[in-house]
Formats: sequence, structure tokens, C-alpha cells
Amino acid sequence: MEQTGEVELGRMTSPEAATALARAEVAIIPVGATEQHGPNLTLETDTTIAHRLSVLLARRLYPCAVVVPPVPFGVSHHHLGFAGTLTVAPETFIAIVLDLVRSLRHHGIRRFFIIDGHAGNQGVLEVLMTKLRFELGVQAAYLFYFTLASDVIERGVCSQRWGHACEVETSVALALEPGLVRQQTLAAGELHPPSMPFVDPWRAPRLGVPQAFEEITGNGALGDARQASPEFGQAIVDRVIERAQAFLEAFLRQPV
Repeated sequence: MEQTGEVELGRMTSPEAATALARAEVAIIPVGATEQHGPNLTLETDTTIAHRLSVLLARRLYPCAVVVPPVPFGVSHHHLGFAGTLTVAPETFIAIVLDLVRSLRHHGIRRFFIIDGHAGNQGVLEVLMTKLRFELGVQAAYLFYFTLASDVIERGVCSQRWGHACEVETSVALALEPGLVRQQTLAAGELHPPSMPFVDPWRAPRLGVPQAFEEITGNGALGDARQASPEFGQAIVDRVIERAQAFLEAFLRQPV
């Protein structure tokens, strides 16, 4: 059952943090991005969603989990063609999270769970997991929330090409933080046809070619955010939290 005690480290005093860290078994680190989401969502969307999910999950596990203030910058070079996007290098992203983990390890935490709100961080997070486990010697795992609710998404998604500023992400935003959504300017993605064979990320067979987002969509969005609903978003959130809780309960039983 969800508890009401404080789980966010940044909202605690130092004595309160000492108590929380002494009893915590895992630190949850939300990571996101500051990047364009077309006319549909604000630049902080990825970070805010990751943060909200982290808090919901930590409350389920209270007092075993604490939530670190979110990392608001991600690997977003492919979105720089649209105004407002900020990015960090993969090496910078890794260095930031490694330093956070080192700080928390100093305070006694040995298990870490990263909740990611930005698909562009996934490649670097795979590298980071290896460094955390085999170089720093801590237990670590990460979650990109789309993948943990793929069955719910497949039943409710309206578009073939979705995944950014689409009906899925917009629905999750409506469920978690409606202020992220610009209802008056919601628009479908203006997708360009693939310019080369085998580079369509939604079809197999395919090969890997880095593409700027303006090469994929004219307005920065995919899917059709006009079809979003808070009910669809809540169903996704519920599935993510349910499954993440089941994972973490097993994760906490593993030896450090």
C-alpha cells in the first residue's frame, strides 16, 4: 500500500535525509531530457514524467526507497534542429550519474534504480549499467517506461509510428502532469517518408543509421497526440508501477 512519508531527497533537511538514507535499500534516480516535443508538450516532459513515476514507485516501497532530484538533461543531439532542445554528450551524462552514485554510496546506498523518460538515453544507459556493476561494484538497473507497459500501449495506440510527442506520451502526461500538455495546439506528427532503404525504425529488416529528428518529422512529433486521453495514460502508469514494484521487490532480495 502507498505510504505518505517523504521519499524525495531534495525535499528533506540533512537530518531527515540521514534518517531516510539509513533505512533506504535503493536510490531511485529519475533521468530525462530538456528537448522539443513539437507543439504538443513542453520541453520538460521527459524529466517530469520520469520524476513523477519515481515518486509513485518510491511511495509504494516506503521506507525502502529514496528519490534523487531528477537529471534534467539527456542525450538529445537528434532533437537540436528544433528550438529549445538542450543536450549533453554521452560521456557527460555518464559522468553525472556516476558522480551521483558515488555520492549516494558514500551515504551507504548500494542499490540503484534509474527511471528514464527519454528514449535517446537508452544506449548510454546500457553502457552505464556495465560501469556501475563492474567498475563501481554496486547493484543497478534501469527502466524506460514505454517498454514496461508495451502490452497496454499496443492495445491503445492509434498510430503505426509513435513514440515521441504522440498519443502515448501525451496520455501519460495527461495522467501525471496535465500542465505539460498544450491542448490548444495538439497536432499529429508530420512524418517524412524514409529517404533510404532499411532505415525505418518501425519496420524490419532495418539497419542503424543516426538520423536527426527533422529528417523524420516536420513538426517534431510522431503519432497523433489528438487521440490522447488521461484514461489511456493512467492505464500505462498503473502497469509501469505495478511491474516496476514487482521487479524492485525481487531486486532488493538480491545480495549486494
